[in-house]
Amino acid sequence: MKRPHGVSLDRAQENGWGSGWPHCQTSKIVEVRAGGVKVNVRRELAELVALLLNATVAMHHYRLKAHDTGGYNCRSIRNSDKPSNHSWGLAVDLNWNDNPFQKPFKSNLPVGVIPMWWNCGFYWGGWYSTKPDPMHFEYVFTPADVPRHLRKAKELIMSFRDDGDARVLMWRIEGLLAMRETIDNHATNPNEPNKLGMAVNAIAADARRAADSARAAQAAAEAAKAAVLDPAALETLLERVVRRVLAEQPPAPPA
Repeated sequence: MKRPHGVSLDRAQENGWGSGWPHCQTSKIVEVRAGGVKVNVRRELAELVALLLNATVAMHHYRLKAHDTGGYNCRSIRNSDKPSNHSWGLAVDLNWNDNPFQKPFKSNLPVGVIPMWWNCGFYWGGWYSTKPDPMHFEYVFTPADVPRHLRKAKELIMSFRDDGDARVLMWRIEGLLAMRETIDNHATNPNEPNKLGMAVNAIAADARRAADSARAAQAAAEAAKAAVLDPAALETLLERVVRRVLAEQPPAPPA
């Protein structure tokens, strides 16, 4: 993907994120566990970063290394007195030994990872004109932009299909559960708004106990696919899945 034009970098404070280094806002930093790694980021970005880390692993088959991946770091930009985006918790570095900050350029990131992160608001350091930093993804938008980028990330998850991989199915179910508000808004009984959400939870539990079960995989796939349908289709399909799941006994846990 070519470098996008007209993007303003190093404007976190102007974009409404408050102060960075040396007055870092540590109380607004949270830990995210996703994609097999742990990173610390700004609280507002936690769900978005978690989805993107999971998507990097599941959709692009890129293994993230726990000791080579990180986020928040209260420091300045290297060899300068300007605060780094890491000091706001707005940047994530992926596998820095495989994607080092250096010339000549070196990276093993799958090409699809870059547009995925960019479409969700993160500018890639590999686009830097002076010295590429391919490990680096930084959020370059405002706090008010996070919800639309989160919706975009969920759309990417729900459009992804790889039904042969039980791990990916579980990841897609987790994405569906993150859309609880959508599910609740289409519940048939307004006095029990969480009924469909509870049923999808039951599907997820069923699939965890029987990851190789064709029935569990089919139910999980249908539930995940429902998230990209129009509201009427969403309601109809979820009701059908719920009726089938509630009518069947879940498999017994392994002895």
